[in-house]
Amino acid sequence: MRSLVWVVSALAALGGLWAGVRGVRLLIRGLRAANDPHGALWVIRGLRGLIVWICLTGLALGAVLEETWLLVVAGIWLLEEIYETGVLALILRSGVTDPPPAPRPTGA
Repeated sequence: MRSLVWVVSALAALGGLWAGVRGVRLLIRGLRAANDPHGALWVIRGLRGLIVWICLTGLALGAVLEETWLLVVAGIWLLEEIYETGVLALILRSGVTDPPPAPRPTGA
């Protein structure tokens, strides 16, 4: 049973690392896109990736070290931040609109 905890913790840590690397890339992309209306969304997705990285690492450490408080704190923080950044992304998406279509020429 102990080896299963190590395997699941290693997978969680690897998943968190992947999310963190992707988050850094999206964060940099969003910060460089000053005039792009989707830049703020990339920043939010990047921050979400970093938060997932930290929380999954905390969950993996809590499982390996058998620290219940670390599991609880990392899990609750992960749920709260996913909700918060999801609402923020929804607000930002509602403000991004595509330009109106060009008027059709009327032939005479």
